[in-house]
Amino acid sequence: MSSHSGPASATVLDRLNPAGRLVGLDVARGLALFAMMVTHIIAMTDAGGDPTWAAVFSGKASALFAVLAGCSLVLSTRSRLDRPGAGLRTVAPSVLIRAAAITVIGLCLGTVSTFLAVILVNYGIMFALALLFLRLRARWLFVLSLTWMLLSPVASMLLRSQLGLSPSYLPMSWFDLTSPLTMLKDLVFTGYYPILQWMSYLLLGMACAKLDVRRHLVGLFVGGVAMAAVGKAASWILLTVAGGGAVLIEASERFGIDLGAALFTGSFGVTPTTSWWWLAISGPHSGTPFDLLLTGGTSVAAIAVCQAVVVLLGRWSWVLAPVSAPGSMPLSVYSAHVVLLQITHPLIGRNPAFGELATSRELTEFALHGICFSLLAIGWKLGIGPRGPLEAGIAALIGSSAPVSEGGPGVEVRDGRDPDRRPESET
Repeated sequence: MSSHSGPASATVLDRLNPAGRLVGLDVARGLALFAMMVTHIIAMTDAGGDPTWAAVFSGKASALFAVLAGCSLVLSTRSRLDRPGAGLRTVAPSVLIRAAAITVIGLCLGTVSTFLAVILVNYGIMFALALLFLRLRARWLFVLSLTWMLLSPVASMLLRSQLGLSPSYLPMSWFDLTSPLTMLKDLVFTGYYPILQWMSYLLLGMACAKLDVRRHLVGLFVGGVAMAAVGKAASWILLTVAGGGAVLIEASERFGIDLGAALFTGSFGVTPTTSWWWLAISGPHSGTPFDLLLTGGTSVAAIAVCQAVVVLLGRWSWVLAPVSAPGSMPLSVYSAHVVLLQITHPLIGRNPAFGELATSRELTEFALHGICFSLLAIGWKLGIGPRGPLEAGIAALIGSSAPVSEGGPGVEVRDGRDPDRRPESET
């Protein structure tokens, strides 16, 4: 009996903890997913207007997702770009197909979502743009991402103030295609995830992946903590020592802006344009240099910690499956969460039958989402395959676009195996 149970157990563990895969990135994605669910379900402020514990995750979860997206882009193309004579043409079809598919899924979700600002359309466009930087080395990507963090908010403030552009919190949907110029404005400048600033996250993730996460865990952790500390400390100095806070109090009172929300719970993706001092805050979703440094730094540190935990656990890292399994299929889980939220929020989040206190209803709803997607993701990996349904669909699209003899986009197959496939590659 043991002779049969042994191989079966090994198969289960292999599916939950694939050899050679950067499971730490899956864990980080899983944490980002659950943290994002917190921000979607749990109120950011209490009855008195003070930040709740959920506000800690505001801005950081989505930034971690964006940095991980940059990592995935490098990992999914690295083996082909490393081949002699390979150029961007080698990977462009697969990257652009993936970008287009993510954009289409985002438009569909934005059409049905009434509670969230869905980020996928922005992701799709940023994926396509990031293709231009795939050949850069890690050091130049780090320099570029940090420079982008410092300069893009200034450019955004200048353009928005000169053109009179106001923030927009509406999710991108198919209906937005009827007004393409407005759609482009919201995507790049005024939306909840403005591409102008958010490209810095993808570039930062690309730099981490080029550096090889497994070999530089300590350096990435220290660098991430340093980025976050500089972002927070510099903002504090500007607001307190330099007097920027007093200016913003006056500006917020004059123009009716909630300064507390801007500092602690979240802006609408960009700052107001009533004062250049707004660029000194580090509040979530403010898109300032200090917000980008803070959340970019926490993202890099989180990735290093997650991978370090996997390394320490070794063969026992399968115990992280409740987090890593959803993280291995983030597009599917995120999309299902957006759809499920349309059902659970009216039925549970706003239903007194699930508790007189709003917090009890919110926790019930969050538990439903968290447990549901953990179990479904584990079941899918054990019973169906390593990729989620949407990830598998996109992989099939990419595979069908390449010559059959290549076994996929630029992949040579011998003896039924892909000799260059990296288990950590992402879809």
